[in-house]
Amino acid sequence: MFRMAVGHSDEIDPGDAAAEVLRQCDDGLGGERPRAGLLFSTYDTELEPLVAAIRAAYPGIQLAGSTSAGEMSSVLGFQEDSVVLAVFASDSVDITAGMGAGISQSPEAAAAAALEQALAATAEPPRLCIALLSVTGAESMKALDELQARIGDVPVIGGGSAPATDPGEPRIARQIWNDRIEEDAAVVLAFSGPLSVSFGIDTGWRPIGARGRVTESDGDVIRAIDDEPALAFYQRYLGPGGRPTPANPLAVFESDAEEFYLRVPRNSDAVEGTLLTAGVVPHGVEVQLTVAATDEIFAGTTSAVRKALAGFPAASAPDAALVFSCAIRKLMLGTRTGVELEIARRELGDAIPISGFYCFGEIAPMQRGGVRFHNETMVAVLLGESPAAVPTPSG
Repeated sequence: MFRMAVGHSDEIDPGDAAAEVLRQCDDGLGGERPRAGLLFSTYDTELEPLVAAIRAAYPGIQLAGSTSAGEMSSVLGFQEDSVVLAVFASDSVDITAGMGAGISQSPEAAAAAALEQALAATAEPPRLCIALLSVTGAESMKALDELQARIGDVPVIGGGSAPATDPGEPRIARQIWNDRIEEDAAVVLAFSGPLSVSFGIDTGWRPIGARGRVTESDGDVIRAIDDEPALAFYQRYLGPGGRPTPANPLAVFESDAEEFYLRVPRNSDAVEGTLLTAGVVPHGVEVQLTVAATDEIFAGTTSAVRKALAGFPAASAPDAALVFSCAIRKLMLGTRTGVELEIARRELGDAIPISGFYCFGEIAPMQRGGVRFHNETMVAVLLGESPAAVPTPSG
């Protein structure tokens, strides 16, 4: 048996929010006790009493969570300033959490500590690693590389924690691990044992114009494309003095395949001609400008969910869905942001519970080369009981 139940509340008081999500989760569990949970909440929520209430209701639950730029569920759809809790019950799948602190100082050590802690609590082989990170610019990819290297051929999927949006507050995001609330950590939730998993990713953005090759870069700073200042690559399309915006991220091609991930230009230096991006851009990759209309962004959402459905093992049926989308997608979609969750609901049907959040960078594998840190991307994950977990009736 494998089951996910979801609670979602837009109550302002953390005690009221906790009571509502716990009641909804209890209803969805049908008397089962959860092993683990994923908690996503706006930064403005008082997390301490919320976490304490969840841990009191479900003693020993393995809890992982993150502050978010928006919350999604099959209960309330898309919401801002809300709390969504997904809890997992199973008699065959182990679900264990781990945390590594100090990701900004040593991303590899933080990732290794989080995964080691999670996997030490199970003897089953891992099937999925949900990663929730404090995003540290160029350092985030180092943490993901470490997770992938240690967990092997297992999908690492998740998102970057969202910080406070109030300009008067420091840009600090929070991660949740069991009773603790951190601000500079890697948190993972590992699913181990007989679990069927599939995922799909897409963006909706389409490349236009000619590609260029990154001839000088340093982490998340692109200095030169085709041996010219990186900003000049954008100004071929935007005109002299044009400044790049999130509406036109770069498609990054690491191989001869047509598969790419997106990099958002966070800032540019008109004097040096450099671009600061939301994530690493390796030296030697090819890049291409992209565009997307609103309907194309929604087409990317549809594609991600359909890819997950197409990839799910034929002998199983999905029991739960997790979705991770980008805070910039939310910004671009504005009042139509909720359509993303409506699309997932339409494609998956009413029987599959959904939980997710809007991230500061999405985490998912590429078809080639393992896990990557993405921008402006939709990631859909499907989970279900593996046939290996179902006892075969004796004759």
